[in-house]
Amino acid sequence: MATTRRNPSARSSPRRSAEDTETAHASWSGPAKEQQRAGGRAAAHELTSAHRDGGSDGGGTPRLPPVRLAPREELAAAARVAPLLRAARNLSRWADRRRAAGAGQPNGVAFGPADRAAAAADLEVTQAEVDTALRVATATKMLRSGRPRGGEAETGVLSSGDILSSGDTGQLLNAWAAALEAVLAAEDLDGLATALYTVGGPVRMEGLFDAYAAAAGTVRGQAGSAPPDHAAALSTALEILADLGVVELGTEEAGGGLTVALSPLGVWGVHRRLRSQGWHVPVLGAAGRSGAAGLLATLASCDAEDGEAEITSWLARRPAAQAAAELVRAAGSGSPGLRGAAFAVLDRIGEPAIGEVRAALADPVLRAHASVWLHEHGEQAELRPEDRAWLLVDLGAGLLEEADPADVVAELLPDVPGAGQAEIVAGLWRVDHPGVTDLLTALSEHHPDAEVARAARKAAFKARSSSID
Repeated sequence: MATTRRNPSARSSPRRSAEDTETAHASWSGPAKEQQRAGGRAAAHELTSAHRDGGSDGGGTPRLPPVRLAPREELAAAARVAPLLRAARNLSRWADRRRAAGAGQPNGVAFGPADRAAAAADLEVTQAEVDTALRVATATKMLRSGRPRGGEAETGVLSSGDILSSGDTGQLLNAWAAALEAVLAAEDLDGLATALYTVGGPVRMEGLFDAYAAAAGTVRGQAGSAPPDHAAALSTALEILADLGVVELGTEEAGGGLTVALSPLGVWGVHRRLRSQGWHVPVLGAAGRSGAAGLLATLASCDAEDGEAEITSWLARRPAAQAAAELVRAAGSGSPGLRGAAFAVLDRIGEPAIGEVRAALADPVLRAHASVWLHEHGEQAELRPEDRAWLLVDLGAGLLEEADPADVVAELLPDVPGAGQAEIVAGLWRVDHPGVTDLLTALSEHHPDAEVARAARKAAFKARSSSID
């Protein structure tokens, strides 16, 4: 997303007219991304993409929508009552009793088939439930019972069950996160967790079944093997995730169908996991504590309401002149989309930003944006024809960062007649901008006017040729 100039938090992009010689600007709402991807098709896309691409979008650092994280104390309270952690505690206590009675020393991977069968009988659970609890007890170190296998007490290690009964917030969340890692790895649920995180809301169960089947068929399918029962496998996996407190099951208000979504604890756990893997995972409410680059990155995925709150919080934490300086610096080093967003936020600062924006006229990357901004705020600034052309390319490149090329083309010059568009497009190859070839290619492939598309093809060829020279 880049933002509208008048509504910097909206999920749309800024557009400045290349033809208006007086103001060189017209506010607009460009192609918008979906507010929320829900249902089977979106879930299938996210899940299968995560499995296929290993969490990369193919365009550099992966980026996901911003989330709001619950307070750590609330998360710890939810983890403390997670049924699966309690089952792991019960299993570790059972192991303590069995060892004390001289019936062996089951511990971690040494927990053999006979131990599993005995635990299932004594605890009145299934063997599959014992296996899951054992996995979690091992991951959280509950089975260590406060002693390494050599016998001496280990300083700083809570005894089995103490994590739930007396562990502090950090210890409890670390244990829960270790349990999440173990469950996701064992059940091959990384892609599913990422998909639910990306959707950001409830997903219909039938759509999730289709998505899981598609991903499981891609990942697990073996030549000549019988197809697994994906519905049963997903049901079991969701039950495990629910017992760990990762997901919440619900019902659609309209259709009454079953839905699944990450719980606040699940959002925190998946966010933590994705961040450690190098994903860009912004947090709502954190932009005020970060620099301008952090704010703009968060706005890139916000809806209007959340975006306004982020901007207000960010501006409240610093003097207007400092905020303007940070935004101008971020605009100079950011992508085209972030440049548009930065100047949109500068609108909120107004007069105190004039000095910083005027200084930005000396930067070739910011000159056109700064000139238009100054015009809009009643200041004098030269806006040359080549500046307007560069600005058009920069805004188009910003739109292509987020929107479908066909939507970008449809909205780029809507008020200009076809002949005028062809004339403008034909000269864009001269613009010294890294995104000019991609923009011209999009115009050549998606513009409905054959004359404009032809002009874009010729201009794209010239742009490629000039870059080689």
